[in-house]
Amino acid sequence: MILTQLFQSFLIIGAGAFGGGYATIAMIEHEVVAVHGWITASELSELIAIAQMTPGPIAINAATYTGFRVAGFWGAAAATAAFTLPSVIFCAALIRLFASAASVPWVETLRKSVQPAVAGLIIAAVLLYGQTSIPGLRSAVLAALTFAVLALSKDKIHPVLLVLCGGIAGIFIFGQPAPP
Repeated sequence: MILTQLFQSFLIIGAGAFGGGYATIAMIEHEVVAVHGWITASELSELIAIAQMTPGPIAINAATYTGFRVAGFWGAAAATAAFTLPSVIFCAALIRLFASAASVPWVETLRKSVQPAVAGLIIAAVLLYGQTSIPGLRSAVLAALTFAVLALSKDKIHPVLLVLCGGIAGIFIFGQPAPP
């Protein structure tokens, strides 16, 4: 019974999850706290903090965490599967639509138009993120070096390795923080 409720709740949340993970927090709060009372409002704050700290999208992490909290491993599996199911169905339908209409001129034009728009969104995200994450010259040099190594490397270096190297370099460049 609880697995069915988890699945139904996160299927609803997943179907309405337009606008990204943070936009779904209100829906998660409604279903998980207000409707079912599976967790309290203060526990939701902890859930959001944990979901932000773990790798992956915040909404999926929140679904997994809630499901685990409510019904263990199978609850986590049910909530995560239900949350992602609407997106999978939507993407599969969209892929089929575009594949079947690939020779239609307006579909090709749309595809060619969307690619530069997406590149523009990525560039905008980099610039917006860079304003806060690259506060000074030393940070800018570290970012530029990381970009250059990744872009110019013939044997593509894994980005995780670059992040680790950047963290180690940052300790030397910025110094170690004073102990509390």
